Amino acid sequence: MKLAPLDSIQNAHEDSLWTAAWVRSDGDKPALLLTGGLDETVRLWDPTKLTCLHTNTGHCLGVVSVTAHPNRRIAASASLDSFIRVFEVDTNNTIATLEAPPSEVWQLQFSPDGSTLAAAGGGSSSVKLWDTTQWQLVATLSIPRQGGSQPSEKSGSKKFVLSVAWNTDGRLLACGSVDGTISVFDVARAKFLHFLEGHCMPVRSLVFSPSLHDSRILFSGSDDGHVHVYDAEGKTLLTSLSGHASWVLSVDVSPDGAAVATGSSDKTVKLWDLKMRAATQTLTNHTDQVWSVAFGPPSRIDVRSCMLASVSDDKSISFYQYS
Repeated sequence: MKLAPLDSIQNAHEDSLWTAAWVRSDGDKPALLLTGGLDETVRLWDPTKLTCLHTNTGHCLGVVSVTAHPNRRIAASASLDSFIRVFEVDTNNTIATLEAPPSEVWQLQFSPDGSTLAAAGGGSSSVKLWDTTQWQLVATLSIPRQGGSQPSEKSGSKKFVLSVAWNTDGRLLACGSVDGTISVFDVARAKFLHFLEGHCMPVRSLVFSPSLHDSRILFSGSDDGHVHVYDAEGKTLLTSLSGHASWVLSVDVSPDGAAVATGSSDKTVKLWDLKMRAATQTLTNHTDQVWSVAFGPPSRIDVRSCMLASVSDDKSISFYQYS
């Protein structure tokens, strides 16, 4: 497996890029890339032509997360302004605006079936769930105080929730906190299951294995410089991957489940072979910290091949071919 550098887009935004997510291909429509950043905009890119198709305004502070619905037609962005904007991908028309209290909206992700939007709840020590038909808040999954059964106001600042991820079948939801813990929930029962421990600094990125066979395998990236691989149901730390010189800001798993890509504040992107449990490539396209890495959908010609995108404080987007 390898990453072959393709093109980069310099000055893709007017300021730092913080987040990226793919809009999957559909019929004759190619896969597209959404990006968001400090300049308060969300931009839609055609990675083959390296062109910006839309620049979406509507937030009044930096955009911390973008995510695309499985149906490809809609997407959502979250900002430091505490609003979530849901919009049509092709037209940029606003579908819904969801408001949260200050510092209570961070990473977003749609459920695999598209019925629910999850938002890492920041200082609320919870994950908020909105249904995607009426855009109503349908559940708040609160993190209990460790050692106790009830959520605690006193532990609120410690369990500041930054990241969120659904597993492939939508049964499990995990969230990562500033204190280094990961909380796992049973979504159907809206029930907290357990903590996953091992990190000692903020967990900024989470992703589950794309394989239904491995749907309980969770990857996490942390400011402690490590990527952890957990059995999220069995509460087991399976392995730890080390090699970045600084914070791991983003982690994503390839569609074939064989590799993980990471972005770091050490300005590099690394590709990790999960069988070898080691980094096989370090890419130095960026000149500042890499806030997000995202694998695109599998190629129609070769299902083991896809694109990877990375975005950075240096205002650029880099594309790579994974094969």
